[in-house]
Amino acid sequence: MAAAADKHATAHALEGGAVVVWHDDLTSGEGSLRFGLGAGGELSLRWPGSASYGPGATSPEELAAAAHASCFTMTLADTLVRRGRPAREIATEAKTTFGVAAGVRIILRSQLEITVDADGLSEAELEHATEIAGRYCPVSNTFRIAGAEIDVRARPATTRR
Repeated sequence: MAAAADKHATAHALEGGAVVVWHDDLTSGEGSLRFGLGAGGELSLRWPGSASYGPGATSPEELAAAAHASCFTMTLADTLVRRGRPAREIATEAKTTFGVAAGVRIILRSQLEITVDADGLSEAELEHATEIAGRYCPVSNTFRIAGAEIDVRARPATTRR
């Protein structure tokens, strides 16, 4: 029975991919990253503690933040549509904090700052939609199960006139 359930679950699974090539050691090395469908071309990959880290390079910390921001934003957009409040724009700024717990490096925290531009959207409606999106975003669920703190702050955009 479990095999049938697993087969059913994987039939609805979504996949993404990337290829990373790394040269040398962690602190002096460098690498490149290419997403499976080619979005963004080839990205320079560096460890944030290296001398070569800086503008033009990305890191696992940034990629984790990007994964969470993109997943949560799309899930929130879907949630708002289902609640009759489609957004014109959702802007999300994300930050992840890596650290050490129980002797291993992990993502300790993910922070999302979200601004939503939608007609007639109250703060209470946005708070409720944000809670729902947090339960359905796979990246949020992965971080939560791993014990990371998730801090989401959402606000309606100010009315433009």
